[in-house]
Amino acid sequence: MELDAIQVPPAILFVMFFTPIRLASCLLLAASINASPQDDLLQHYKIAETFSEKGDQALAVAEYRLFLSQALRRLGNAQGQLRDFKAAHESFEEAASFAPDDPAFALDRALASLQAGDLSAAKVLAEKSLAADPNNARAQWVLGRVLFQQGVYAEAKLRLEATVVAAPGLDVGYTLGVTYLRLKDEQHARMLFADMLKGLGDTPEMHILISRAYEEVGAWREAIQQLTTGIARHPKAPQLHYFLGLAYATRDEVVDSPRAIQQFRAELEINSRDARSHYMLGYELLKQHELAGSESELRRATSLEPDSPDAFIDLAQLYLENQRLSEAEAAARKAIALTEDESRNDFQIHRAYYLLGRILKQTGHNEEAQEQMEISQRLRTKRLERQRARQDGTLAANDFESPSAPVKMEGRAKLARLIDQLKPALANAYNNLGVAAAAQQDFLEASKYFQKAAAWNPSLETVDRNWGMAEFYGKRYSAAIIALERHLAAHPDDTRARAALGLSYFTVENYAKTLSTLQPMEDTAQSDPGLASAYGTSLMKAGQFDRGMSLLKRVAEENPNSAEIHGLLGGAYADQGIYAPALEEYHKSLALDPAQAHVHFLLGLALIRQGKPADAIPELQTALQSSPSDTPAKYHLAFALLQIQKKSEARGLLEEVIKQDPKYFDAYYQLGKLQLEQGETKAAIGNLEAGSQLSPNSDYIHYQLAMAYRRDAQSGAAAREMQTYQELKGHRQGGPSPEK
Repeated sequence: MELDAIQVPPAILFVMFFTPIRLASCLLLAASINASPQDDLLQHYKIAETFSEKGDQALAVAEYRLFLSQALRRLGNAQGQLRDFKAAHESFEEAASFAPDDPAFALDRALASLQAGDLSAAKVLAEKSLAADPNNARAQWVLGRVLFQQGVYAEAKLRLEATVVAAPGLDVGYTLGVTYLRLKDEQHARMLFADMLKGLGDTPEMHILISRAYEEVGAWREAIQQLTTGIARHPKAPQLHYFLGLAYATRDEVVDSPRAIQQFRAELEINSRDARSHYMLGYELLKQHELAGSESELRRATSLEPDSPDAFIDLAQLYLENQRLSEAEAAARKAIALTEDESRNDFQIHRAYYLLGRILKQTGHNEEAQEQMEISQRLRTKRLERQRARQDGTLAANDFESPSAPVKMEGRAKLARLIDQLKPALANAYNNLGVAAAAQQDFLEASKYFQKAAAWNPSLETVDRNWGMAEFYGKRYSAAIIALERHLAAHPDDTRARAALGLSYFTVENYAKTLSTLQPMEDTAQSDPGLASAYGTSLMKAGQFDRGMSLLKRVAEENPNSAEIHGLLGGAYADQGIYAPALEEYHKSLALDPAQAHVHFLLGLALIRQGKPADAIPELQTALQSSPSDTPAKYHLAFALLQIQKKSEARGLLEEVIKQDPKYFDAYYQLGKLQLEQGETKAAIGNLEAGSQLSPNSDYIHYQLAMAYRRDAQSGAAAREMQTYQELKGHRQGGPSPEK
C-alpha cells in the first residue's frame, strides 16, 4: 500500500511507503488461540485480511476493528483471571473504543473498573448494563459489589439479594454475608451462611470463607467458632488449623499466641510442607523469644517459598536481636528485593526498611540508615491509612477480594500463553489500521496505531518504519527520530527512511546528526532539493560554509520558486552576519509565500541586527499574528520597541514573555533595565537577580545589576556584581547579547 509524497518543509521527493503486515496463515492464528474455524475472532481476522488483499480498505478496517474488540475483550478476561486488574481494565477500555455501542462490553468494563478501583466508572457501566437487561444477575452482582465498596450497604444488600436468588455462588454469598454483618443484621447473616453450607456443601473451604466474613467485621468469637466447627467435622483437612491459628494470632497477639502456636503445629502435622504455617509458627515463636525454634521454622519457610519476602523480614529481626548484623542486613535486603508490590500484606515491608535502618546505624552508615527509616515511616503511614479504611468499611475495590480459590499454577501458565499467543495478531491488526489511517493522511491516528503495534510486538517487521514515517508526515519530528533510528539500525540501506530521519534531525536543529545521517546517501541527497537544502545548511552550521553555501546556491538556482530554499539561504547569510543578501533572500521567500511566520521572524531579527528596529517591528508583529505564543518573536518585538522608545508597549510584552517562559533570562534583563530607568529600583533588582541566576555567565546582566545595587545603596553587592562582570568580560565568557 503506498501513499503519494507529501510536501513537508523541506520537501522530500521520494514516495514513502507504509507497509501492511499479514500473518503467514490464518491457521497460525487459529492454532495460537485454540480457535475453531467458526470462532468469531478468527473469522473477523480472516475477512479483514481478504478485504485488505483486495484493496477494500474500508471493509478491512471494519473487520480489523471487530477483531481487536473481541481479542482485547478475551485478553481482558484472561488478565482478570490472572488478577492483573489494571491490565484487564486497560484492555476492556481499548476494546470498547473499537465497539463503543456493544452492550456486551459494558458489564466487562464495569467489572474491570471495579477491580481496578475506579468505582464511579464501574457504577455507571453496571447501571448501563442493567438498563439494557434488568434481569442480568451478573450486572446486579457487579453493582452490588460497587455499592458495597462505596459503603452504601443498604442499597448493596438489595442488589446482592437479587443476585443470590438468581445465581447463587461463593463470591456473592460471601459479600452479601459481610453486607449483613456491616448492617448489624447478624440473624440474616447466620441464616445465609447456614444456607450456603447446606446448598454449596459443608466443606473446609466453606468454613474458612464464613470465618473470613466474620473477621472482616471484627467478630472474632464467631470467626473462631466457625473454624473450630470446621475442624470438628473435617479433622484431617488442610488449612483449617492454619486459619484458626491466624485468627488467634490476629485477635490477641499476646493472650492467644500460645493457642496460635498450637494450631500452626497441628497444621504442620497434616501438611509438613505448608510454608505459611512454618512462617507463622516461626513468627509466633519469635514473639515468645524462642529464637532457636523460630529460626528453624523461618528458614524452613524460606526454603519452601524462596520468592516470598515474609520470613526474611522476621529472620532479619531475629538476627538483629542476636547481633548477627551481617546476616540481619542480608535478610532485610533480601526481603526488600523480593517485594515487588510494597502494599503487599498491609505494607508489612516497612518492617524490613526499619530493621535495615537500625542495622546500618549500628554499623556506622548513618546517612543510608536515615534513608531507610524515612521509607519505613512512609510505608507505616500507608499501612495505618489502610487499616483505618478497613475499620470504616471504605476499602478501595482492589483492597478487598473475597477469598475464592486462587488461579492454579497450570491455569496461570495457560492464560499467560494465551496472552503471548495473541500478541502477534494484535500487532498485525494495529499495524494495518495504522496503514489505513496513514492512507487517509490521518497521521496522528496512524502513529497511535503503529505505537500500539510496536508495544505488542516490537520485532514486527517494518513497524518502526511505519511509525517513524507517520510521525514524520505528522510533523512530530522528535518522535519520528526515535522510531526511525531503531529502524535504520536494522535496515541501514533504507534510503527513504534515512532521508526522513535526516530531515527530522534538521528540523529539530541537530545539524551534526543531519550530516551523519545523510552522508551515506550524499549523492542522492544533493540531487533532491529538500535534502540538499538541509544538507547544505547543516554543512554551514558545522563550519563548512563555502561548501554548504555553494550547494544552497545551486539548489536555489535550480528551484527559483521554492520559498523554503530562499528562506534557508537567507538564514545561511544571516548566520554569517551578511545581512544585505540575507534580507534579499528573506524577501524573495516571503514574496513566494507570505504566510511563513518563521521567515517574518527571521527577517525582523536580521533588521534588528542591521540597526533597523522600526522596519523590524511590522515583520515581528506579522509573525506574532500567526503564532501569538511565540516567545522569541514577542521578546524581540519588545526589544525593537525599546529601541524606538515605545517603552510602555515593550514593558507589557516583556511581562508576557516572562509569564509564558519563566526561564527567558533576557526578558528579565530588559524588564529590569527598563524598571531601573523608570525609578523602580527594588523591582528592577528582583528581575535582574532572576536573570543573573538563570544565566550566570551573561556579563551584561551582572553589569546592570551592579548599577541597580549601587542606586539602592547596596555598595557591597554592587562591588561584587561589578567584579563578576569584569571577570566574565575579561575571559570573554559573556552570554549572547540580549537582542539575539
